[in-house]
Amino acid sequence: MASWLPRTQVPGQQVSVTRTTTPLLPGSSALLDLPGMGRLGHFLAISTDAPAWVSLYSSANAREADGSRPVSRDPAPGSGVLLDLATTAEALVVSAPPGGTYFSGEVTTASSQPPLRALVRNTGTSQAAIALTVTAVVLAP
Repeated sequence: MASWLPRTQVPGQQVSVTRTTTPLLPGSSALLDLPGMGRLGHFLAISTDAPAWVSLYSSANAREADGSRPVSRDPAPGSGVLLDLATTAEALVVSAPPGGTYFSGEVTTASSQPPLRALVRNTGTSQAAIALTVTAVVLAP
């Protein structure tokens, strides 16, 4: 007999996931995993509670390969960078650009979902534990 696994999201459902870094000194960064975003979706908004440079990735490997890229350089096409943005003290919420689609490039079992991968860098002038919130519409759980 097959066992039933409940879905945590349904297509078209809006979700918001928040994760917080450890306290970061200015210029330092932290890796965050954002579970519960589904395998495919559209970004709606990204927010932080302190100024930060946020990069979102299709896989952990893409995040690792991109980790040392300076803010002044755009990511290479096909690098797995899904969204790259900066928040400031004046604008801690950024609406996603049109067509801001995300997907997972990681292979998982049918019963598990890979988390969305993020790198958060403190661009402020003081130490801060930065809360990142990603709001999206799930297209494929």
